[in-house]
Amino acid sequence: MMKRSTRLTLGAFVLFGCGGGESDQPSPAPAPAPAPAAEAAATASGPMAVDWISVDDGARTVTIDLVAGSTDANNRWNFNGYANGDATVVVPAGYAVTLNFENRDPVNYHSVGVLERAASYPPIFDDATPVFDGAITTNATSMTEATAPGGGTESISFTASTAGEYALVCPVPAHAVTGMWIGFDVSESGESGVRS
Repeated sequence: MMKRSTRLTLGAFVLFGCGGGESDQPSPAPAPAPAPAAEAAATASGPMAVDWISVDDGARTVTIDLVAGSTDANNRWNFNGYANGDATVVVPAGYAVTLNFENRDPVNYHSVGVLERAASYPPIFDDATPVFDGAITTNATSMTEATAPGGGTESISFTASTAGEYALVCPVPAHAVTGMWIGFDVSESGESGVRS
């Protein structure tokens, strides 16, 4: 009888000694739950401040320094490095906007106008009428008389009078159809900046 009792005691000792029983080690903390998709989307969709857009809420003005061909993106057919609608400039409704436009593309003429947003743009614009008076550079549809390559500049001024979703478009033939456009939203809530 004594042998059998020793075996049971030895078995219990081995079981608890090798981790078969309760552990003094704390269990790992559960992984944090991922943020809800709606919260992440709301955070991501808010406009961010950039150094090329300045807003003066007291004076109700916005100044945008927009550069065509600032990077090699989209064969230099871009605005501040953005093309194909992959960014949206946001300005508050009712603000006076000054858009300082510079063309750094070394070869091609470019222009900019605030036009209706579209799913696609034509190769050649029959009508490049801006949505706000004055919201287009001169000779915007010309391949040889729009803003000159290599540093040509032009400033335009307009009032973003009506809230809505529009676009900054280069109406020089074949430019918008190949992606030289970004969004331009006029916000009723007073937001400003860039969404990308």
